[in-house]
Amino acid sequence: MNWIHFLLWVGGLYTLYYLAVIGIDVAGGNRTPAAKSFTNELTFSEQVETQRLEHKAEEEVKPTGNAMIASGGVPIRELFSLARRELIVYTKSVSY
Repeated sequence: MNWIHFLLWVGGLYTLYYLAVIGIDVAGGNRTPAAKSFTNELTFSEQVETQRLEHKAEEEVKPTGNAMIASGGVPIRELFSLARRELIVYTKSVSY
């Protein structure tokens, strides 16, 4: 038996299996319908009261000496120099 015959047998068996499953499904046509009062609606019995929230104005925070000014990108050379000086945290080893 070569691969072509093997694949033909496997394909034929799968075809017979799926035809049998479809035939059984079609033959079971006299199923009982679902109750007419059944709906796909969720209901909850607890009472919920809504609350009105007021927005409070935030106070202006003045940055201290070590505050981050921007979080923009850096060039690749600067990235490697920061890694050499151990000023950034990296999780994998970087070859530089």
